[in-house]
Amino acid sequence: MLQAIREKAQGWIAWAIVVLISIPFALWGIQEYLGVGGEPEVAVVDGDKITQRMLDERTRDFRENLRQQLGDDYAAGLLDAKKIKSSVLDAMVEEMVLTNNAAAWNLRTSDAQARAFIGSVPVFQRDGRFDQDLYDATVRNQGMSRAGFEARIRQDMALGQLRSGVRDTAFVTDADMQAFVRLRNEKRSVSFARIPAADFAGSVEVKEAELRAFYDANIDRYRTPERVKLEYLLLDAERLSALVKVSDEALRQYYADHKAEFVAPEERAMRHILIAVPPGADDAAVETARQEALGLLGQLRGGADFAALAREKSADPGSAQNGGDLGWVERGVMVPEFEEAAFAAAPGVVTEPVRTEFGFHLVEVTDIRGGSKAGFDDVREKVDRAYRKFEAESLYFDYAERLAQTAYEDSASLAPAAEALGLEIQTSDWLTRSGGLQEPLSSPKVRDAAFSDDVLNDGHNSELMELGPQQAAVVRVVEHEPEGVKSFDDNKTAIERDFRREREIQAAAAEGDRLLAQLRSGDVVLADAAAAKGWSVEQAGSIGRRDTKVPGEVLSAAFSLSPPAGGKSAFVGAASPDGDYFLIEIAAVEGGRMDAVSDVEKPMLGQQMMSQAGNAQMSYVTRDLRGRADIEIKPIEE
Repeated sequence: MLQAIREKAQGWIAWAIVVLISIPFALWGIQEYLGVGGEPEVAVVDGDKITQRMLDERTRDFRENLRQQLGDDYAAGLLDAKKIKSSVLDAMVEEMVLTNNAAAWNLRTSDAQARAFIGSVPVFQRDGRFDQDLYDATVRNQGMSRAGFEARIRQDMALGQLRSGVRDTAFVTDADMQAFVRLRNEKRSVSFARIPAADFAGSVEVKEAELRAFYDANIDRYRTPERVKLEYLLLDAERLSALVKVSDEALRQYYADHKAEFVAPEERAMRHILIAVPPGADDAAVETARQEALGLLGQLRGGADFAALAREKSADPGSAQNGGDLGWVERGVMVPEFEEAAFAAAPGVVTEPVRTEFGFHLVEVTDIRGGSKAGFDDVREKVDRAYRKFEAESLYFDYAERLAQTAYEDSASLAPAAEALGLEIQTSDWLTRSGGLQEPLSSPKVRDAAFSDDVLNDGHNSELMELGPQQAAVVRVVEHEPEGVKSFDDNKTAIERDFRREREIQAAAAEGDRLLAQLRSGDVVLADAAAAKGWSVEQAGSIGRRDTKVPGEVLSAAFSLSPPAGGKSAFVGAASPDGDYFLIEIAAVEGGRMDAVSDVEKPMLGQQMMSQAGNAQMSYVTRDLRGRADIEIKPIEE
């Protein structure tokens, strides 16, 4: 049929058909013709599109980087997906704005610069040199082509030129540094009094209507978080040791195979004197050295001091200055002739001259340790424990595989897996999305699994989770309480407690504000106002911005005021996190002095200020460029 059409569709009819087919392709493209639209856009920056796929890839990269940084502390469920995507998209928009301007400013990266940078990246190197195969594999593993990766490198390097060009134009004058030091090292003379909220407990009246109004206004306080209770099977190699079958034959074989674990190797403390024989020496030279060694042996056996003779006569530079001392030596360290003589010698007896490739040695053993002669029966208990541990570790992997398989095949209950493996089903305490479990289930993996759709909503057993070395678990949800709000009647005691506490805090703050106004007007002094109420005044003295001897809220408030003028004190109030109120007096201010900054600190301080100024300047430029760009950001999909 197709052949017939080809033969007969000739002339103007064939061309008309071609034109009719071509029009849709030309106007809408093959994707529209086939009913397949382009990729959805999430943002457009000066006509350049950021697609949903691009955002998803960058978000995935962000999550992966975060996972690597946090390790076991990473919990995907605790991160707001929409907020993460919004933050990543904002960074992508900023990057595109800067990229477009880098191009407009003719900032470019040459091929040679890009190649040099790639060649310097350690991850692309093997044995200190760039490896093309490793480079290609790494790029492929990132889901990128070599051309795409190198384009990204060029873009990043051009952005680096732009950023450094902006940051490096920042400068700091001597006046800037003096002003910075004056503020950073400023000292303020501070005293303060605490107004305890508890002092106003007796003045709080409680009415039912007020309690109900308080409950309605603060209903979020009485929400109960979503929580679950778990059943779990814990697999622990240490506990499996009790299941190991032990026989006398197995223990003896294990002892024979691991004897070094139970019998310490013999070590000997020794010293020596070396009479050297040069390589290739003739018989006469060898005999001369032997006679010299025999002469020294006679002196030693006659009572001469070994250490003194070694320092004077020994040709071993490593031990002579230490009186010939070689420290503790075990078998396999020394040359065979020396070792044989040393480990055969009795302690305190100098050996006959021992010939080695280095010359003649006089050896004395000064102490012996290890080398226990204990047999199997003497260390049987240790062997038993070690054997059980060894076998339990092997058993653990078999049990882990069986537990994972059984829990998956019978996913509606842990009972079949428990029965098959002889494990006990245990029950946890309540767990919320923010935590609550203790060891051994404290791993974030357990929390993530417990609140996953498969376990929480579908009622399945979790996958086998490794919690630690030779320790794993499978969990399932047995009780689930959704988020809710406790009723007024069920929570009345807590509501009244909270109501009273809030009224006490409000009363303390009101009293503080009243006294603060009097202090500022000069009608009263801090010491008298505090004494009249039975409060103490603490004299903090001269404190700096990073001082730790006063509460943080006192420090923050004290440095929030402009310096007092005319020799008068300045006053400020501050609430503490526990509800108390502080009345704070600043009596004097002394600015930091440049002459107090050391010569070592000045360059570092200058670099710090330059960095801060450069970052601030880059921030200003970025905001300005964003303001000039045509940016359209569309709603983000979950």
